[in-house]
Amino acid sequence: MTAERVHHLDWLKVLIVYGIVVFHVSLVFTYGDWLVNNPERSLALSAFAAFCFPWGIPAMFLIAGADAWFGLRSRSVGEFVRKRFLRLVVPLVPGLLILSPLQRFVVSHNPPPPIERLPAYYLSFFRGLESIQWSLGVIGQYWLHLWFLAYLFGISLACAPLVKFLHRPAGRLLSARIVDEAQRRGLILFVLPLMLTQVVLRPIFPSYQDWADVMTYTIAFLWGAVVFSDRRFDQVILGQIRRILVAAVIATLMLGAVMYLMPPHGAWREVLRALAWSLYVWAWLHAVLYLGIRWLNFPHPVITYARESVLPLYVVHHPFVLLIASFVVTWSAGVWPKFLLIVVPVLAIAVAIYEFGVRRWNPARVIFGLEPLHETPRQVAPRRTAQTA
Repeated sequence: MTAERVHHLDWLKVLIVYGIVVFHVSLVFTYGDWLVNNPERSLALSAFAAFCFPWGIPAMFLIAGADAWFGLRSRSVGEFVRKRFLRLVVPLVPGLLILSPLQRFVVSHNPPPPIERLPAYYLSFFRGLESIQWSLGVIGQYWLHLWFLAYLFGISLACAPLVKFLHRPAGRLLSARIVDEAQRRGLILFVLPLMLTQVVLRPIFPSYQDWADVMTYTIAFLWGAVVFSDRRFDQVILGQIRRILVAAVIATLMLGAVMYLMPPHGAWREVLRALAWSLYVWAWLHAVLYLGIRWLNFPHPVITYARESVLPLYVVHHPFVLLIASFVVTWSAGVWPKFLLIVVPVLAIAVAIYEFGVRRWNPARVIFGLEPLHETPRQVAPRRTAQTA
């Protein structure tokens, strides 16, 4: 057996996480209510956000599922869970203690209130924790963007035994059968489990980040492990891209028709919305995988550097989006100058914090879920094994 690095997985991970920064900045200018809103809205940025929203977060879970498959190749389930805890749960503690009240303080007024009011706001924020009723919605309410880390840890914990099973002979046989069926019947067929769960759960749990979304993320996570467990999936995706894009266009039209042409209430509307939503997510996820397989499967020094920065960048970017946007939206300027005045400084600050405040310092690396420098990172993920001739 030989091992080769899957470069397109690195590229997709970096592009998706850095793209989250652009997505969050675009929300400032969309025709909807967000934490910070510009008086003038943009149709183009609204369309961009609407296009990315359904599949963007599932794509992150799909990539995380692939990472889990590689991580469990040489680790036990217990060791994998320990590593996930250090990487995902540890950053949640300073996130709640420092970033969450700071972000709520920033968005309480545009521009933010005077800094001398911050200590009192911190106290009131934590006093409010005493009266909350714990539910899935609380995670997003108090951790804001860091809800993703909490959900990912829970899903990783639940799915780790199944992903580990894929490394066993029976699991490899299952992956082989799935890829054979995908070759014969098409990848779109495997959207059926997602459709079933959404038809059942979406009417009961319609809210964002509720159980219907959790099931979407879980299926994406497991599918990421399956797809990267057998390299023949690459050729299947390449060979079926036309069908995938046709399904994506059909799903986009269906979802738009359901959302904007049908009456806002009714059982059939919810069923059709769940079906269209599922097909939309599934088709665009595979289109993104095609992009990586076809165009991004090569090494590059930028990706070698950036792949370790994705978690620190994800953690720190959101507060700076809110902080900078809360000032910029009060200025007299057009949408696109304001957009650039937010996104460019946010990316620059986040990368600078990683480079000068995290990458070289072990205490900061631990807080942000990275391996300490004195430990030699295991070079097992993301790599594939390929049978030599």
